[in-house]
Amino acid sequence: MYQFDHLVHFVDQPEHTLEQLKKEGLHVVNGGQHEDWGTYNALSYFDLSYIELIGIFDEDLFQQAANKKYTLHESYQKVNRKNGFTRFAIRTTTIEEDAQKFSEAGFDVVGPTSCFRTREDGSTVSWKLLHIGYPNTKIDFPFFIQWELDDDLRREENTNRGIIAPHPLGDVTIDSIHFVVPNFKQVEQFAKLCEAQVEMKVDSETNSEIASIILPNARLKFYRPLGEGPVWDDMLEHGYSIRKIVLSGGNEQKGINCDGGFYEVTTK
Repeated sequence: MYQFDHLVHFVDQPEHTLEQLKKEGLHVVNGGQHEDWGTYNALSYFDLSYIELIGIFDEDLFQQAANKKYTLHESYQKVNRKNGFTRFAIRTTTIEEDAQKFSEAGFDVVGPTSCFRTREDGSTVSWKLLHIGYPNTKIDFPFFIQWELDDDLRREENTNRGIIAPHPLGDVTIDSIHFVVPNFKQVEQFAKLCEAQVEMKVDSETNSEIASIILPNARLKFYRPLGEGPVWDDMLEHGYSIRKIVLSGGNEQKGINCDGGFYEVTTK
């Protein structure tokens, strides 16, 4: 089973963005360093799914990571390091089989690769990553992650460490991630690979067609502009990209603009 794992939000200094989001009522903690990539992070968890704030601490190491195909580091480099939501990850428990399946489906496949992060207390977190793609695509496919620990052990450990904890903003969960795309070709390919249901509809308010991929723990909503309107304007200003994350269950309804990312909080 494939599940939404996390959304990557590149920022200049995660420790500063952390404080901004805490003021808005989100529980956010320092993560640690990816010593092989020259990056470090802060994390905001919603059960086992999370938002990852990533910054760079070593330019040379980051540049080496960005030279590798289909990585989130390459994606950040391709947009001239414009801060904001850059990529998202899908959680899997069958990453070796996935690599074979995606290769047979005609994708370029990189990995699985073993990775780790060092926490502030010196302990480490380990996982495997799988990257897929095609050359010269307009939007990037998600990458896939398999954690070393199973879900129950991760939940217990992260709760004991205070990483998973209540949000002052309310009993908020990740409802959906919203994208603007030129067409649904890659969306349909991704849905097929993840054996996910797709719901289609036309939204007259935004003058767009929406393809929603339904995962067990979140929805991925892809907007294709049909002509002039809000989505068209968004495309002209920002290109094809991840536009916002929607968090449901807040004790107030609001929008949070933070370091290139837009967080919409709903009370439902």
